[in-house]
Amino acid sequence: MADLGPWMITARSAEHAEYLIRSRAEQRGLHVTAVTVADGGGAMWSVAVSVEEPDDVANAARLNDDTQVLHLDTRRRKS
Repeated sequence: MADLGPWMITARSAEHAEYLIRSRAEQRGLHVTAVTVADGGGAMWSVAVSVEEPDDVANAARLNDDTQVLHLDTRRRKS
């Protein structure tokens, strides 16, 4: 089991911050056992997690790195 963080992330609320970190963990194959969220001021939240995986696997997942979303314009352009 590994304890990771705390990291500062941008979110609308404490619940949103927890959702974001759990989503990142799930996307990277980690099993979260606990999440701690504290107000970091403004729209920032301090987030720490505990996961089932060992330290080396958990650290390699880099949960503090945000995933990037590409917004593709799928509308057809007129020639």
